Amino acid sequence: MKMKTRSKSSLFLMELIIVLMFFSLSAGICMKIFSSAKVKTNLSRDITNASFAAESLAECYKAQKLDGADLSAVYPYATDYDGVYTVYYDKDWTMAEEYQGAYRATLKEHTEEYFSEAQIVVYDRVGNELFSMVCAASAGKEAD
Repeated sequence: MKMKTRSKSSLFLMELIIVLMFFSLSAGICMKIFSSAKVKTNLSRDITNASFAAESLAECYKAQKLDGADLSAVYPYATDYDGVYTVYYDKDWTMAEEYQGAYRATLKEHTEEYFSEAQIVVYDRVGNELFSMVCAASAGKEAD
């Protein structure tokens, strides 16, 4: 009686296919994790730079209230529409002209009798708010 032996190559090919599927699945998961980390890194960098930009604008606003200087001396490309002062930044967070701006910081002032405050908001390329703060300064009048 003759017995037919099965070829071991089919078993090897099946094992190879399973191993390739496992590695491709693992590679897909790793790529998703790496892309998610890249997005979070970029957002974190943008929020950090936005906070620095807002802080710089707040310091200049306070200095302007103290010595009467004009903000346009520090921010030459800034615009002022209806009391909203806007500073534009390029993708590297360097001050830029309006049409080159990827980010923008706005300063809206509200003045009372003895003090003034400014709402500073920094937006990204698509208009999402990255950072906001309120800055107060003396209005320059002495209290009685």
